[in-house]
Amino acid sequence: MNTKTEKKKFWLWRAFEPPVNFYELLNRQASKTMEGIEALADWLDTGEEEKFQKVRELEREADEIKLDLMSKLDETFVTPFDREDIYDLCLLMDEIINQAKATVREVEILEVSANNAFLRELAQLLVEGTHCLKLSFNNLKSNGKEASNQAFLARKCENRFTKVYRQALRQLYSLDDLKTILKTREVYRCMSHAANAMDVVGEKLLHVIVKIT
Repeated sequence: MNTKTEKKKFWLWRAFEPPVNFYELLNRQASKTMEGIEALADWLDTGEEEKFQKVRELEREADEIKLDLMSKLDETFVTPFDREDIYDLCLLMDEIINQAKATVREVEILEVSANNAFLRELAQLLVEGTHCLKLSFNNLKSNGKEASNQAFLARKCENRFTKVYRQALRQLYSLDDLKTILKTREVYRCMSHAANAMDVVGEKLLHVIVKIT
């Protein structure tokens, strides 16, 4: 078989190959992200070492899903909606769990006590928000109204997070121990970055939903 015929068959196959289920891949990534945030919250709540390591394991698993999605996006001829939107959603969601891992790392390196009520409250708000994102991705293909509602609720969680974050900083800056202030602030910042990423994913989802419904 000559090269020209081989190329023709290849492109015919690419044109009619079964489409990759990007909805499912994004849903898997959202689920793994939510699991990672839940593990972070459980660790801050219980102090159990296994939960500490679980955050790192889940971040690695989420990264594998991200890389798989990126690879398929590069190889697939047809996507269910704008490939740039799929790409953005994937990267933005990855930032959430990356910041969860960064929080664990900062607590470990800086030796910040996890026995902090504000840390636990902030983590629970991240859990609520990522749960909403998971539900939004789960409904993205079949129920645009519910997907939009859940994306909006995720953004509301970020607003609530910001209020608690400010309260936490106010309480922190009332202390006289400068070392504790500086170290704890770094941990708060990692969690704030996770909340901001969560908000941006919610905003992007609302944009995508308008385009595809």
